[in-house]
Parts: sequence; structure tokens; C-alpha cells
Amino acid sequence: MNCKKLLWLGMIGLAAWTTGAATCDAWQEKESSGAVQGQQQEGAEKKSGATPPNLDGIKCCAAGDNNASADHAAAYRDGTVYFCCADCLAAFEKDSTAYATMANHQLVLTGQYEQKACPISGGELSDDSKTTVAGVEVGFCCDDCKQKVEAQTDATEQAKLVFGDEGFEKGFAKKATVDVTTIKCFFMKKKDLIAEKFVEFNDGKVYFCCDGCVKRFNKDPAKYAAMANHQMVQTGQYVQTGCPISGGKIDDTKTVEVNGVKVGFCCGNCQAKAEAASEEDRAELLSGAEAFAKGFTKK
Repeated sequence: MNCKKLLWLGMIGLAAWTTGAATCDAWQEKESSGAVQGQQQEGAEKKSGATPPNLDGIKCCAAGDNNASADHAAAYRDGTVYFCCADCLAAFEKDSTAYATMANHQLVLTGQYEQKACPISGGELSDDSKTTVAGVEVGFCCDDCKQKVEAQTDATEQAKLVFGDEGFEKGFAKKATVDVTTIKCFFMKKKDLIAEKFVEFNDGKVYFCCDGCVKRFNKDPAKYAAMANHQMVQTGQYVQTGCPISGGKIDDTKTVEVNGVKVGFCCGNCQAKAEAASEEDRAELLSGAEAFAKGFTKK
């Protein structure tokens, strides 16, 4: 069976188009013995430096009709893309730009990148302007940009507008990684967080030590908003961009440390308010819904 070198094959039912062919038969025969496969897997892991995501249903970046494998991986855009065989991996490494649309699309499918802006204009996304491109729900800033994509009757051209380098760089960004290893559950203060125990909240994720704490939070998220917001700063999902009391520009000389997070203020008066507050009041003053909206922004 020949493994076609594709510039785009819809990974969820789109028609394929090719610019040549690269035969994978010889490599696949070698892999059947198991000797080459082990060497290739070791090389891919060293090169990518990443734990493979769930690749169920994910297709090769070069031969879109074949399943991608964690054994054949390449570092790309501060992430990792996956291929079906060594020949496809080699073809990508020789000329990654030829496969950019497919590689960028795979980064989104595997959850390594997420949409942040309109891929046509780079503008802020509108909740009312969305369409599906290559199996991914894509947002736009306006109906004009959405229609530019939908006007393309060829699925390949639609994909290139959104996932080609220009659109991808305007509209998508690497998803922030969250390190929970040094943070304790805010309910069970001596218990470590578990990455799989989380609740989506305020456009981020809040982590817990057990299912019991997850249920407790879900009963009344607003009640625990200050603690949840504070944790999202600890885990790097949010960064401070203004004074949480006034919303003004931060003065780097006016800071207070709150549960391991250094919080900046615009002036001595706001700093003094934070320092004078009790521990409970300080949490609401600096991380409550109103203060958080003034002082912090999603990374």
C-alpha cells in the first residue's frame, strides 16, 4: 500500500488532494520485525520531549488517510505533531511548510493549541459568528470573515484559510500548560491537587484533590470564586494586568504577597487596604469576582 504525500486530506471525511507520492512499504516491512520501530519511538520521544496526547481518530500530518502514531513524532511550533510512519516524518522534516496546514490543524485537534482570535482579521471573536472547518468549530470576529471561509466551496481551501500559517498565527495560540504539583487543594489544604480532578470555571480550570471537593465546589461556585480565581493565578492560567482594587496601572514597588502570589497595586493607598484586611477579607478584596475582573487577564 502506498502512503501518499498529501498537502491536505480532511481528517474527518474531507476529500484528499496530493502533490506527489512517497512509498512507505519498505519501512512498514522493516517495522513488522519490531527492530526499527523501537529505535524510531525512542528517537521521537527524545525529539519531541512531550508525552503524547490521545491520538484516537487523529490522522497522519502527511498521509491523512493513515492513523497517526506516537512512535513517529516531530517537534513543531512548541508542540508535537504525529505521523503514520518514518517516511512521512522524514518528508515533514525535509519541508515542514508543505504540510503546515495539516500540522497546524492537528495541533488544534490534539488540544495543544486553542483559538484566541479571528483567523481572518485577528480581531476579537464574536459568539454569533461560527462555522465548522475540518471538524473544528471556528469562530470569527464578524459574519464577513465567516462568509469568506464559507464561500470557499473546496474544503481544502477552507482549511488553508483557517489553518494555513497566516490564519493560524492570527487566530490560534499554544494552550497554557498547568503545573499543579506544588499547589494544595483549597478545601483540603494538606492534600495535593490531582490534574484529572478539575472543574471548568471563568474560562479556566480549577483543580481539586478528590471527587468530594469537586462536588462541593459545583454546589455553589460563586461562593468559592475568590479561592478559585486565586488558584488560577497560582497555576499560571491568569496573569495580573492591573490593580485589583482600582483597576489602575500597577506600581511594581507596591506589592503584597497573598498565599504565594505577589499582587501589585497602583498606589500605597490600595496596598494599605490589602495589608489591613483580614485573611478572609483580603481574599475577596483581591480575588473576588469584581477585583479579579479589574486586575487579572487570561493568559
